Amino acid sequence: MGLKEKIARYRRYNEERIAKSVLLNPHKSNIIFAAVPYLLHVNHPDLPGYICDPGAPGGICNYDPAAAFSFELFHRFFPGQSVPRGEEKVQPGNLCAVRSLMTIGSVGTIGQSDKSDCDYWVSVHRSQLGDKGMELMAEKCAAIEAWTAKKGVETHFFLMDIEETRENRFASAAEEESAGTSLKILLKDELFRTHVLVAGKPLLWWFMPPGLEEAQYHGLVKRLVRERKINPDDYVDLGCVASIPKEEIFGACLWQMNKALDSPFKSVIKFAYLELLLQQRQSSPALFSDKIKRLVTYPEKLPNRMEMLDLGEIDPYLLLAREIIAFYQQAEEQLMRQWADLIRECLFLKTLEMVESQKQAKLGEKSHHQAIMTQMEAWDIMPANRQHFLNFRYWQYRDLLTFGTRVHGYLAETYKRLRRVFKEIDPEVGLTISERDIATLGRKLFTFYETKPHKIDYIRSVSRYHMAMEDITIHITKYEERFFYYAFQGELAHYTIREQVGAAIRRDDHLIRLITWLMVNGILARHTKLHLTKNFLPIDLADIQILTDKMLDTFPLVDFSKIPPQHLVEQENILRALVVVNFFKEPVKGSKTLPSTIISENSYGEYFLHDYNTLAQLKNALLTLLTRHYVSRWNNNLTVFIPSQDEISTIKTMLEKG
Repeated sequence: MGLKEKIARYRRYNEERIAKSVLLNPHKSNIIFAAVPYLLHVNHPDLPGYICDPGAPGGICNYDPAAAFSFELFHRFFPGQSVPRGEEKVQPGNLCAVRSLMTIGSVGTIGQSDKSDCDYWVSVHRSQLGDKGMELMAEKCAAIEAWTAKKGVETHFFLMDIEETRENRFASAAEEESAGTSLKILLKDELFRTHVLVAGKPLLWWFMPPGLEEAQYHGLVKRLVRERKINPDDYVDLGCVASIPKEEIFGACLWQMNKALDSPFKSVIKFAYLELLLQQRQSSPALFSDKIKRLVTYPEKLPNRMEMLDLGEIDPYLLLAREIIAFYQQAEEQLMRQWADLIRECLFLKTLEMVESQKQAKLGEKSHHQAIMTQMEAWDIMPANRQHFLNFRYWQYRDLLTFGTRVHGYLAETYKRLRRVFKEIDPEVGLTISERDIATLGRKLFTFYETKPHKIDYIRSVSRYHMAMEDITIHITKYEERFFYYAFQGELAHYTIREQVGAAIRRDDHLIRLITWLMVNGILARHTKLHLTKNFLPIDLADIQILTDKMLDTFPLVDFSKIPPQHLVEQENILRALVVVNFFKEPVKGSKTLPSTIISENSYGEYFLHDYNTLAQLKNALLTLLTRHYVSRWNNNLTVFIPSQDEISTIKTMLEKG
């Protein structure tokens, strides 16, 4: 197969990936593949991403904005705006700031859903742009990110120097969506095996034979250029990935465990890939990116011609899952063989997210997702109890918790196994992850798993974003002079509670702590309908509903991937708090007794609940919040809630005095 045919196969494969993304969500795809490259290319004051600087970098190689971004699409996104045709021009390649714009990750695979974000790998020459140009380019990307967010699409741009990437010496700071020093070559491997070319030059890597060591790759490129068999100006050369050092995988394991706190389905599969890389006996295991290349541009290099696939069937996410399941099935340890079922289930649930997203987009073409299911069936990567997982949206709380416990159990057991491998790493070589990033990533794990006095614990859930209940019933009982508060899934009546033991979520002897726990773990959300069975307390359903509204207004659901790394290497600091005063409406006239509760969230993503019995105790706590953490009503990070009651004026006066 000649170079022209390989280029044609690569282009068809790239088009297939884009078509899958369009099928999932046309609006999102129009932003990812049409609007974003247009905004990166042009620089006009009426458009997002405009940089008011004569040295503002712009332009994408080989990109024709007028052809790529239709008149109809332009006016759909920017009604009433017009850009001079002079701005819409193909720029000379040597003047373009962006040599290649690619997505990295799940775009155009079964791993993509309506909730998926889009990460862009922006290949540039730092030597061309200079420090000032890099700053301006980053500013432009940030402005485009802000615009896509308003359109309902989360995007992230990673400016990557071509020379540094080629030599595997690039580094990205451990910011929100980056793995910092914990990933370098692994990140490059993921780019190679998952990317979609949005605009600009394709990777030269696709057209170099698979299985080359780095020296062989660079030597072959030099020879082909010298012999004029390839024109280097037609491609972006980011080098190759021949192997991944085991020293790097430790940091990647920490990173994926952190990612699993928010998005476990995808992370389980990525974590399993790390184990596959580490457990293979050879020192330089074959990388999955190499296998994807064989399927796309070097089918003649496949070990078995039966492995050939149509270009539309090549899904990096699905193929990696197949490889991992086969790895676990062949393992010597019984425990590891059992994990193959969990991988199947996580893959199926991720696929289900994609299918559900298609249905919501009213593009539920059965032929497409039925073809995926048929392929999964043929490859033996469907879960045995698939009907149970098809009903995932309707699972009981206990089913969600049981599955979440299995996921976290897998992560913990695998991490223990991999630690044994890490201990064999030559201390002279050392780990590639920095001490700072170990502290950052480790801190997140402690935040999630560690138990502390007064802390609201996180449950080992499948994901806090999947735990929200449609209905929750609060039931109050009294036993030996103590009140107990129950949360049940569903809408239940006082006389049916005894028959619904299986619907119980949690019991607590502190109602505010119970509601806080439900909120922190994503079980209680905005759309959740609350119900209260018959009780003899002075509070009613309206009081509980207002309390939950105050909590949801005060505390956003913690996204661990978004906690700023700087927060995690510093002493924890309280960010915001909610004060609940005299919730049970006890008499306070002529008394210094004033029951109150403070719920607080700190910079590590931890929640705490403290009770106070007297006005003096409460005022001391509020003074500490103000002087040590700058938390107060004046700083808009303190909310005070007093339920409606006869004593409310008295309580307000007590709080306002001295």
